[in-house]
Amino acid sequence: MATKDEQLQELAARYAAGQCTPEELRRINAWYECFETNGKVLPPADEISRAAEEATLAALTQIRMGERKRRIRQLWLPLMKLAAVLLLISSITIIIYRAAQPVPVSWQWQEVRVAPGAQKQLTMPDGSVISLNGGSSIRYPSTFCSGRREIELQGEAFFEVVHDVKHPFIVHTRQLNIQVLGTSYNVQAYPDDDATKVGVLTGRVGVTDHGKQIPKAVFLTPGQQLTYAQTGFSRSTVALAAINAWQQQVLEFKGETMEQISKVLARTYGVTFVFKDRSLLNKRFQFRSKKESLANILKLLSITGGNFPYRITGRQVILGATDLNTRSK
Repeated sequence: MATKDEQLQELAARYAAGQCTPEELRRINAWYECFETNGKVLPPADEISRAAEEATLAALTQIRMGERKRRIRQLWLPLMKLAAVLLLISSITIIIYRAAQPVPVSWQWQEVRVAPGAQKQLTMPDGSVISLNGGSSIRYPSTFCSGRREIELQGEAFFEVVHDVKHPFIVHTRQLNIQVLGTSYNVQAYPDDDATKVGVLTGRVGVTDHGKQIPKAVFLTPGQQLTYAQTGFSRSTVALAAINAWQQQVLEFKGETMEQISKVLARTYGVTFVFKDRSLLNKRFQFRSKKESLANILKLLSITGGNFPYRITGRQVILGATDLNTRSK
C-alpha cells in the first residue's frame, strides 16, 4: 500500500499531466485561490521555507495560466525536459502536501451528511440557504475565497441562493454542474437513482454535464425541470408546488414505479424495503398526499395498487408476500 508521501507524489504527477479527476482539480484550485487571496491561510512549517512556498506558488500559477492560453513551446534537450518535469512534480507535491495539513478554521472543507428520515438546513458563507433531504450529503468550503461559490452535492437539496452577478453559485453533482447568479431551485442527484433532476422555482438556472450529452448550457426558468439520464436528457414543465414538494412535507408521485417510490419512502422515513412479490417493482402509482405516518402511506398505496399485502417490522417494510395477512399500523 502506497505511503501518504507516495500518494501525494502520484497526485502531483497527475496534476502536472492534466489527469486529475474533476473533484481533485476543484479542490486543488479552491485551495490555490485561498492561498492566493490570503497567504496566511497555511500554517507555518519549519521544513518548508518561504522561498520554497513562493516558488511553488509560482509553478502552480504557470500551470493555471497555461490552462487559459497556449504558450509558444520551446525545444528542450531531453535532460532539461526531465529536470523540468521533476522540478514541477516536486513543487506541486509541496503544494498538495501543505494543502493536506490541518488549516485554520478560516478555510476548511466542511462535509454535512443527513441520515435517512431526517432533514437539515444550512447557511453558506455568502448567506445562501440550503435545505438537505434525507440520505444526502454536501461538501463546501468554510469560506468562499476569491468569489468562488462552489459546492458538491450527493442526494437532494433545495437552494435559495443570494444574488451576486459577479460570483456564480455552482453545484457539482456526479453528472451535472448547475450554475446560477441568485435563484431558488431543487436538485435531486441520488447515486442509486436512474436520473438526476433539476427543477427551478424562481430565477434562471444553467445546466451542463461533463461534455457527454449537453454540448452547451441548457437554461431553465420557473416551472421547468431537466431530467438527465444515461440515455439522454429532457426538459419538461412541472407545477411550481412540485419543485420542492418534499420540503413542504408533501409526497407526490406521477406515474413512478413502486421501486422508485420505495426509494423515496426509504429516505423519508428511514426504513428499508424488501419485495417478496417482484411484480410490484414495476407497478406505477399516481397520488399526492401530505406526509403522514408510514403506515397510512402504505395503506394508500395498497388500496390504489390492488390491495397488495405488506408488513412493517421495525425499520423494515416487506411488500407482497402471500403470508402477510396483517398490516402494521
